[in-house]
Amino acid sequence: MLALVALLIIVAAILFYMQRAFSGKIPNLRRLPAVDVIAEILGRCVEMGRPAWYLFGSTSMTTPSILAPTVAAFQTLAYTARMAARVGAKFFVPVNQGLAYTMAYDIVNEAYRAEGKLEDFDPLRTVMYLPAGADRMYIINHMWEEQVAGAFFLGSWYHEAVIYTENAARVGALMLGGTDTTHNIPFMVAICDYSIIGEELYALGAYISQDPTQSSSLAGQDIGKYFTIILILIGAVLATAGISISWLFKM
Repeated sequence: MLALVALLIIVAAILFYMQRAFSGKIPNLRRLPAVDVIAEILGRCVEMGRPAWYLFGSTSMTTPSILAPTVAAFQTLAYTARMAARVGAKFFVPVNQGLAYTMAYDIVNEAYRAEGKLEDFDPLRTVMYLPAGADRMYIINHMWEEQVAGAFFLGSWYHEAVIYTENAARVGALMLGGTDTTHNIPFMVAICDYSIIGEELYALGAYISQDPTQSSSLAGQDIGKYFTIILILIGAVLATAGISISWLFKM
């Protein structure tokens, strides 16, 4: 019963914020420091004359647990690619899955077109398809060969997180890492210069894109968090007073 009430509150909050968003009142999301970090990394690449790389990790578009963070990383990619085109940073996006490659190619191509820098977009190099498995040696070798100055590791990351971030750190790249795969968050935080943790990956994508649906979803979920905190506090007080409410969870 309690779980149903919580679900209804969250759904109602999301629908309320969506109705407001589509009428022009998009929820005000907190600006994450990562937004400024993107500019810092690209600026460093321009100053050093060395490239910036944007990597996704796993990009299976048919697996829900991987699809969600990949889409969030695509939103950040659109913003990053536009800024890279604007400041003249060399930009490289390797992708190891066919559908994800097509989407990344269109996103980056449109970003360069929007900035009037389409001549800087190399159709064979800026966004490159690398078959899964073969991509690892290519990425590691070219990281060292090109002496990457900046790297973004956003999306669904597994064991590749350690392989790529460690090599990027060794070549002196300034890194921003973020994933929602909890078992790899510690590696990202330990190795990367800047990190976004868990759901901040989605918040960053929603803030940058100003998408009404995603912004409303985040705002509605925050209402659910506040509701949970209130229940925890009430439960703590009742437990301290010796009042049992176990019957409530049996309903």
